[in-house]
Amino acid sequence: MTFVCARYRLAGDLTTKELEKLGHLSTFYGIRGLSIEDRDLFVEYDASRIREAEVLAALRRTGIPAEPLEPIPFGGLDRTGESRDFAWPTRGLSPANQKQK
Repeated sequence: MTFVCARYRLAGDLTTKELEKLGHLSTFYGIRGLSIEDRDLFVEYDASRIREAEVLAALRRTGIPAEPLEPIPFGGLDRTGESRDFAWPTRGLSPANQKQK
């Protein structure tokens, strides 16, 4: 497991209804915890289960007005702009990585 904390800037103070919606976000698969400090929302998630783009999409589905401090590049799943799947080897002895003769 790889735990990561993403930071988002809130557009304003949250209403009671928005706080309830935020509570439902904590039940999303891979999200471990939420905390609010001033106008910042911190979302701790398991990066081996979900990507940062999925966390942001789940946050936007709740309707909470929040934006990441550093935007995720278009087509990317993390801040590097790359789509990486650590469950499947990209180098090494995997048969998928061997050139066809």
